[in-house]
Amino acid sequence: MKVPKTLLSIIILVFILAACSSNSNATVDGVKSMQDTLVEMNKNMDTNDTVKVKEDAEKLEESWKKFEDGIKENQPDMYEKVEGPLGIIQAGAKQDTLDQALLKDQITKLNDTLKQIK
Repeated sequence: MKVPKTLLSIIILVFILAACSSNSNATVDGVKSMQDTLVEMNKNMDTNDTVKVKEDAEKLEESWKKFEDGIKENQPDMYEKVEGPLGIIQAGAKQDTLDQALLKDQITKLNDTLKQIK
């Protein structure tokens, strides 16, 4: 059976759009998840709960892993802007004594960057 070129083109376009849509949803969901975790992390910083701050840092990393490849490929400048503060947060959350000023600053930077991701 021969498939007309027009029909084949439409089918390919549908698959491409579906792939883009699912990637976009993963990005939107991932950004939202990270922002929610940052809010919780700020609350846990205020109560100086080092255990919960560490758990929050792990949640951030888990959320980021779900969509970071798409950001790295499609928005490399945003990828670098996320990796910087995220790495500092990861390292800072592992300390026995939290450097609240540093962590809060990096939380703000990361949240501001997440707002710019498309």
